[in-house]
Amino acid sequence: MSDVIDRHKQQPIFYGYILIGYSFLIGFLASSFFLHSRGIFFPMWMEEFGVGRTEIALVITLTLFTGSCLAPVIGFLIDRYPIRLVSSVGACWMAIGYLLLQWVDSYFAFALVLICFQGVAWGTLGPLVQTKLMVNWFSRNRGVALGFAIMGISVAGIMMPTAATFMAESFGWRNTYSFYALTIFLVIVPATIILVKQNPKAIGLHPDGDKSSPEIAEIQKSQTNFQVYKEFLTSKAFWSVVLTFGMMNGVYSAMITHLPSYLTMDLGFSLYDASYALGVAGGFAILGKIVFGWLMDHFDAKVTVMLAVVSYLFSQLILIVAVSYPPLLLASGLFGMAFGAMIPVRSVVLSRLFGVEKFSRVNGLLAFFLAPATFWTVIAGYVADNHGYQTIFQIWAVAFLLAGLVTMVIKLPNRA
Repeated sequence: MSDVIDRHKQQPIFYGYILIGYSFLIGFLASSFFLHSRGIFFPMWMEEFGVGRTEIALVITLTLFTGSCLAPVIGFLIDRYPIRLVSSVGACWMAIGYLLLQWVDSYFAFALVLICFQGVAWGTLGPLVQTKLMVNWFSRNRGVALGFAIMGISVAGIMMPTAATFMAESFGWRNTYSFYALTIFLVIVPATIILVKQNPKAIGLHPDGDKSSPEIAEIQKSQTNFQVYKEFLTSKAFWSVVLTFGMMNGVYSAMITHLPSYLTMDLGFSLYDASYALGVAGGFAILGKIVFGWLMDHFDAKVTVMLAVVSYLFSQLILIVAVSYPPLLLASGLFGMAFGAMIPVRSVVLSRLFGVEKFSRVNGLLAFFLAPATFWTVIAGYVADNHGYQTIFQIWAVAFLLAGLVTMVIKLPNRA
């Protein structure tokens, strides 16, 4: 064991940077399969199963809702058990579900597979796990590390919509998901087993690659899980985070689900035009992760959150009036920028409030209370079917305005 630790100490590169690369890769692949592909497949699923926007949006919503409801359980598991084990099992479960899509022959079978497999497995691979790794491995540079680690999701947002369009039109959406399953078995599972280390202590290192631990360490209390969750639920700080992010949560997911449908079916653009708009959102989300992660490490937390809210709000105001392609791309960029900010900002805030050891449990509990926001996807489908997408853009603009007002009156923790 001492030889293993010595080898890690002698590595020319801090192992946390390797894990940033791992998280980037997993975020890229896992989000490519559903988050950034479903908007492209949305019209195909409508045609395949003979249903409308509302029905497909309902399946997507219930899939996301299932993942959010299970987030406290997964948060508990990754705080208590090896991340390597939880993520490997979840990846295999996701891959099995993708293979089963090859044989679904009805709307209800399609819904069942997505909800039971994608809905359950996403939490074991997505931001809940990757942010835990970064919080474990970084302290001083936590915001920047989170920004780069989660950037893979946004890079996938640039590349995957066009790639998914090509694969779906060339091979069909079912064969595309079989390819996704193969990628999970050959890339994600081996990378997780080989690369993931729970924390720096496991290999004789310290956060940020420092030679010693920070002088001001967390004071850990001996608490039962009941006491830990009671602490969260009775904390004004926790509920302030719920209020701050609650009205913004889920809108990006709904937007990238419906934007291709809006651009192609309502405005007459091609599917490739829609994929490029999603790509712009993904590109600006990369910028948002870097910029806002850095801002959280160096500037006032409330100002940082307000900048993200303003970016969200202006994107909706543009969408309300825009019908030509350039302003639609601008709106996509502003929207992506704000979304990119959300994960690093929220993760830094929670880690400052409740510490590293409890991070995944409080992050999972937060996801549970934000779960109702996943219904934005089906709400948007229903409103679009009955009143048009302009109405949903107006509703979202009001939601972001309210989020800004809430942010102005609550306290958010700065680095000190």
